[in-house]
Amino acid sequence: MSSSIRRTWGGVSHRGILSALAAPMVALTMLVAPAASAADPVVRAVLFYLPTCGHCEYVINDVLPVVFEESGGTPAVYYDESLAPEEVAFYLVTNGRLEILMVDTSIEVGAALFVAATEALAIESGGVPRLVVADQVLIGSVDIPEQFPGLVRGTLDAGGTIDWPEIPGLVEVVASVPGPDPIDSTTTTTANATTVVPDTTLPVVGSESPWERFGRDPVANSVAVAVLALMLLAVGGVWTWMRRTNSETTVGWGVGVLAVLGLAVAGYLAFVEVAGSEAVCGPVGNCNAVQQSDYARLFGTIPVGVAGVVGYTGGLIAWVVARIRRGRAWAVATVALFIGSVAGVLLSVYLTFLEPFVIGASCAWCLTSALVVTALMWMTARPAAAAWRVVRPAR
Repeated sequence: MSSSIRRTWGGVSHRGILSALAAPMVALTMLVAPAASAADPVVRAVLFYLPTCGHCEYVINDVLPVVFEESGGTPAVYYDESLAPEEVAFYLVTNGRLEILMVDTSIEVGAALFVAATEALAIESGGVPRLVVADQVLIGSVDIPEQFPGLVRGTLDAGGTIDWPEIPGLVEVVASVPGPDPIDSTTTTTANATTVVPDTTLPVVGSESPWERFGRDPVANSVAVAVLALMLLAVGGVWTWMRRTNSETTVGWGVGVLAVLGLAVAGYLAFVEVAGSEAVCGPVGNCNAVQQSDYARLFGTIPVGVAGVVGYTGGLIAWVVARIRRGRAWAVATVALFIGSVAGVLLSVYLTFLEPFVIGASCAWCLTSALVVTALMWMTARPAAAAWRVVRPAR
C-alpha cells in the first residue's frame, strides 16, 4: 500500500479539525468493509472548509462520521504526504461508497478551487462549510446535517451514483491526490486498496491554542498585533489629546480623503464577501481565510465589509455637512463623525484581535481599514471637543 495514504481519518493528526472523525468509529477488532467496485453505487461530494471555522469543525467531527458509518464504514484518507502539513489543501476521504474531497480554503490552491466553484455554480454565499454534491450546494452547520445524510442514503439505497460536481479544475485535483492506484472522476479505489485496519490508539486533537493559530502566519499576524497595539494606544490617548486645546474647530480636508479611502477599502471587502470572489491579498497575510471565517459577518448575517461601507458613507456625509454648514448643524455633524469613528475603532480592535489569535490569518485590507478609522478618530477628536460645547444642553 502506498505510503501516501493515512489508514484512518484520525491519522491526519496534524490537522486538528480532521482528526476526530474516526474516533467514534474505532474498535479493536473492527475492519473496514471492502470498497465498492466501479460499478457499485457511490456518492461523491466536495467539502470546502476552514480549519479555524467552528461550524466546519462541527460538520467534520460530528456529522460526517455518522454519514460514513451509515454508508459503508470508516473511511481512509488520502493526501500528498510529500507536502509540508501546512501546504496540504486537498484530502480525499473515502470508504468506497462515499467519497468526499475536503478542500482547505485557507491555502491558496484550495481558495482558488473555492472561487472556481463559486463562479461556476453561481453561488451567492462566500461562507463555509460549503458542501457541493451534484448540482446542490449546502452551506453551514444546519443545511449539511439536515440534507446530506438523507441524500447519500437515498442515492445508495436506490443503487444510484452521484459523480463529482462540475467545478473547473476539480477532475485534475482529484486525479492528483496520491493513492495506491490513480484516483479520477470515473473510478473508485479497489477493494484491496482500501481495506484497512483502523488504528486503535487514535489521538483526538483538540482545537488549536491562540499561539498555534498565531504561528500559522507569524509575519502577517505580527503586523496585526502591531496594528492592534496602535489602536489601543490611540483609544487610550485620544481623551488627553482632546483636552489639550480647543483651537481646532474645523474638520480638515484630510478627514474627507481618509473617509473616501476607507470607503474604497470597505467597498472592495464587501464585494469579496458578497460575491464570494477571491481577494487580492498581496505578499503578506491571507485575506481569503479571514473573509471566509465565521467572523466575516456581524451577528452572523451582515458582512463586515458592508457594515464598513455604511459606516464610511455616513462619515463622509457628516464631513460634508461639517464643512459647508455652521452653527448647530456643524456641531452635530462633527460630534457624530467623531463618535462614529470611535465606534469603528472599537469594532476594528475586536476584529483585529480575532485575526491572529482566533482565525489564525490576517487581512491586509482589514488592517488598512483599521488604520484609516483610527486616523479618523484622532483627526476629529479636537474639532469634536469644540463642537460638543455647542451641542450639549445648557446647565
